[in-house]
Amino acid sequence: MKRISGLIAFLTLTNVTFASTSNMKMAWENISDPEIMSYFFTKTFRDLPLKGEVTPSKKYWSGDYWALKNGNINYRWYAKKKIGWNLNSPTKERAMRMTIPELAELAPSEKYDLFTGNYNYPLRDEVYRRADPNAEIWEGMCHGWSPATMNHEEPTPKVLRNPDGIDIPFGSSDIKALVSYYYAYGFQTPTVYQMGLRCYKGGFLNFDHDCKDDMNAGAFHLVLANRIGIDGKGFVADIQRYKEVWNHPFSKYSSTVVDEYGADSDAAPGAVKTLRIKTTVTYIDENGHDWQPVRGTPKQHEKTVNYEYEVELDSFGKIVGGKWISKARPDFLWFKTKARKFEGTLSRLGELLND
Repeated sequence: MKRISGLIAFLTLTNVTFASTSNMKMAWENISDPEIMSYFFTKTFRDLPLKGEVTPSKKYWSGDYWALKNGNINYRWYAKKKIGWNLNSPTKERAMRMTIPELAELAPSEKYDLFTGNYNYPLRDEVYRRADPNAEIWEGMCHGWSPATMNHEEPTPKVLRNPDGIDIPFGSSDIKALVSYYYAYGFQTPTVYQMGLRCYKGGFLNFDHDCKDDMNAGAFHLVLANRIGIDGKGFVADIQRYKEVWNHPFSKYSSTVVDEYGADSDAAPGAVKTLRIKTTVTYIDENGHDWQPVRGTPKQHEKTVNYEYEVELDSFGKIVGGKWISKARPDFLWFKTKARKFEGTLSRLGELLND
């Protein structure tokens, strides 16, 4: 299976909020406390929907992870010759002579620099410093695409005029690249809500080794059913529980209770009942590049993952713990709040968006 991860998310998420003083802190580790994601979650199992999906919107669009090896957003994805290094970016004089189809073949970074009238290409050069021709092919910025697709409507193509009267064409993927880059590197939110820790060891060939089980199954179900089922909001999950990081937005789920029995001796404190649950989660997947929007078309890519786990309930029917049954399970969950304004190199990014 092709690995389509982004950079190591945990190292890029600054000011991360973890759990502090939960009234259920004995049921799971602080790092797995659902109150990291919200203090107002419903905890009674019978009050939690067994299925749900994010509120219908123009968000949650497929996009690219912009591989560092290919030049990241310096990649000329729409060009006949697709390159991301040693770009011969046009001077002002040359750009004024170029046609719209010729300008369309430039990289997202080059187009933005031209749009802002910066013919010395500061964004392109900044991207050069972040990209890496020696990176693994799976390394990119899914940690930017994931929150961008959750927070902003899918971009539509635009032609915008720069200060010198040059019309700059942007395809949908150009704008997706720029907003994903901003969330990956330029946007410092006061708080990133992250539940669970990244595993730095293990893999498909030795998946039973070296991975601490800090994502409690009962806590996971609480977040899933509250955030998506009740609030209609998604969250990002590292769907690969080992050392690689595959960030994807969760957008839909369906759970089934397949068995019910008493609590084990090693169940969470206060647990009197155990429910065995099978859950199918739908997540948004990458799809490459497109000039037009992809939502509502076959180019919108969504996949599913199946989880099986136990949820432990106390005498009031509240979820107090749980255990994983399936080897498949998320490594950590997180979300990043929406940028209300754009600053720095990409301060005019809002003019390209639909929201």
